[in-house]
Amino acid sequence: MKNLLFNFLGDLKRNYKTLIIAFILAAAFWIVVSIQVFPMIETEISGIAIETQPTDFMVQNNLEIVDAVKELVDIRIEGKRYDISGLRASDFYSSIDLSTVRSAGTYTLPLNVYSKSNVDYSISFQEPMMITLTVDEIISKEFEIEGTAPDISLPEGYYAGDITTSPDKIMITGSASVIDKITKVEARSGYHGELTESLQTNSELIIYGENGSRIIADGLKFSTENVTVDIPIYRQKELPLNIVINYPDNFDIDSLKYEIQPSSIIVAAPGNLIDNLSKLDIGTINLSDISLGKTYFTIPLPEGYKNLSGNNSVTVEWKTENYGTLSIPVKTENIVITNAPDNYNISLTTRNINFTVVGPSDVLAGISGNDIIVNADLLGVSLREGSQDITVTARLKGENQKCWISGEYKVTIRATQKESE
Repeated sequence: MKNLLFNFLGDLKRNYKTLIIAFILAAAFWIVVSIQVFPMIETEISGIAIETQPTDFMVQNNLEIVDAVKELVDIRIEGKRYDISGLRASDFYSSIDLSTVRSAGTYTLPLNVYSKSNVDYSISFQEPMMITLTVDEIISKEFEIEGTAPDISLPEGYYAGDITTSPDKIMITGSASVIDKITKVEARSGYHGELTESLQTNSELIIYGENGSRIIADGLKFSTENVTVDIPIYRQKELPLNIVINYPDNFDIDSLKYEIQPSSIIVAAPGNLIDNLSKLDIGTINLSDISLGKTYFTIPLPEGYKNLSGNNSVTVEWKTENYGTLSIPVKTENIVITNAPDNYNISLTTRNINFTVVGPSDVLAGISGNDIIVNADLLGVSLREGSQDITVTARLKGENQKCWISGEYKVTIRATQKESE
């Protein structure tokens, strides 16, 4: 047996060229026979990608496939061995028949598989044959942005004003089914900690739907991703309210008592502008405009200041329990005309004026028309020939007066131009 094996190996070594040629001829013969006897074969191809190209109608009507298509298609094909034996998934593509899509909705649509080359084959099996997808209308809508800073804190004496954003509106583009659910867009400041001065920070955009539920922004596009939050910080202080009274030098202002309600308000101002302010003047009133009863003022504040108390008006109640009013006539001879121009002769047409005097009742009893000084000042008055009314001023004689003349009064004068010399 051993000798036979050695003899075979020896013959093989001497005739190896012949054997190689024989092997090649045998292989070629087998290929020819396979092609001629078995020319058609069947093969499976897996993992063909699905394309989702929208139709012109969908593009024109803002219709898009909402959910991404992640499925792959498997097929079994038949064809000539030399045509299909080397085909792979990359040699094919699958497309969805979207011709029936005319509006938003859920569709089950056929899948078609195509070869990327001109290979002759037929499909004997395909999985899946259909695919279900959702088509939605894509819209854009503008929303106001609400700025928030939930993680800031303020020391005593500081106040955070209305938080604003830049920009204050944002355009969101996406599925109409999602956009229509949006009820609020929040820009939330990322700052954490105590603030004593105004601050501008970056923010996180948060989208909310009904009942305050958060909407995840996947698939939504924003006109900007950068929204800043402006946090204004104010110093706050309680300030007493004050009124300014214009009165004649001879009036005893300390005799006039009054009460302001409210007597003070809490004011917030940017920076440290309010630190050196000890009171807040709310208005000016002339003594002649004061009558028995109450006077009302609105509270004026400069630009940037805030009234934190909520009182926008003030009542001044004059403490005049023992006061009264008296109508006192004044004759022409007690009316003084001043600053009359040299080119006019001025005469008074008015013969008598009744002035309303206000003050303590016991003091009023001793006042007469001779105690009232009336001045008709023509400085700055545009005179013309004939009669015209001018405003006069009136005050009481004497020092430390506790009464005053209330109201506005006019007299009628007559002006005649002097003849030139």
